[in-house]
Amino acid sequence: MNKSLLLFFISISLSCTSQKRFNYADKLADCLTENDINVLNKATSLFEKKLEEHYKRKNPNKNFKSYIEDLGSIPPNYDFSPDFYSNDKTAEIIKEMKENKTFEKIWSKYKVDNSEEEIAIVSLSQEIEEEPEQKELITYVLNPNGDYLKCLNSNYSNDPIKEVLNAQTKYGDIANSIIAGAMNKKLKEEDFGNEMNKVVVAFALYYNMANLLIDNPIK
Repeated sequence: MNKSLLLFFISISLSCTSQKRFNYADKLADCLTENDINVLNKATSLFEKKLEEHYKRKNPNKNFKSYIEDLGSIPPNYDFSPDFYSNDKTAEIIKEMKENKTFEKIWSKYKVDNSEEEIAIVSLSQEIEEEPEQKELITYVLNPNGDYLKCLNSNYSNDPIKEVLNAQTKYGDIANSIIAGAMNKKLKEEDFGNEMNKVVVAFALYYNMANLLIDNPIK
């Protein structure tokens, strides 16, 4: 092979590598912006790599299945390294989602319903010791009016998983272990050949937890 032909093949190879992109969330392109799709794809790709590092195997479908099995077990298996959720790359993606408004299309801040009347408790003691005020835990749930959930409802074909996701709009802040357990019953290992299932798990059970740690750092 002459030198010019070799250089040609090298340039083609480099071009293909530079143009490589992930298409996990491309089925949502009809109802989300290009920036939204790009960050969803990038985020799901990073999560897939984090799973590969944790489970030490190059089988993404099996890794995704193992993840929902671990989180959905009783009790949940949270045997993950400290930087699995808290790391610079994950934090950077969450920051990007907040800056380009993708974040608010996915999640909304969870507000506890305090509409019920408080019951007055009369203390017999003359001295009332005030407990130190605890910092409010900032949590987010899927935004029932957000474009992400609306887009899933119209473009995602897995009805049982959509039921799990939409349950949050009815019942509020559902524990991740319950969501994972419900998903584990509905998703088989081979189902993760559908890239959209990876997106759903990434945002329902990884990035929400990572953001929780960002908003509520452990001191």
